[in-house]
Amino acid sequence: MLFWPALLIALLCTALVVLSPPGIEPHRLYLVAAGLGGWAIAILTFWFSLRTHATCWEDGLRLRFPFYEVRIPYRDIQSTRLGQLGRQFPPECEPWSRRHFLEPLFASTVVVVEVSALPAPRHQLHLWMSRYLLSPDTPGFMLPVRDWLTFRAELDEFRSRSYYR
Repeated sequence: MLFWPALLIALLCTALVVLSPPGIEPHRLYLVAAGLGGWAIAILTFWFSLRTHATCWEDGLRLRFPFYEVRIPYRDIQSTRLGQLGRQFPPECEPWSRRHFLEPLFASTVVVVEVSALPAPRHQLHLWMSRYLLSPDTPGFMLPVRDWLTFRAELDEFRSRSYYR
């Protein structure tokens, strides 16, 4: 949600500082500060998006976030199912600002991983991940993955293999 607005602010401020139109000189310091802040936010959000992923390992499912990692043993996974973000979080119940940014995602398919218990208290998980990644009605995670069919098949295969050990 922050990448495109930050990039737009960074590009606009950079263009104004470089082109230096008449009358902009008194505001140059503010433009430099806003441009540096915009570039920092854009770069960090891009880097964070590269570091965030869900992976199936031999010992369990790993959810990696920029500063936090959740490991879920396969024995703790109750079920997996497909869901839709807009059904779990109805758009009409969201504030306008969030609804506007999430509009393209409301129709997307997510893999809902229901667990017997969350690996940490819900309020602690909210510090590290978006509220839209935690299932609102059951203990579990809602994972928006690009290829949900392959991911769910891989997750189910790893779960079934772990039962035979």
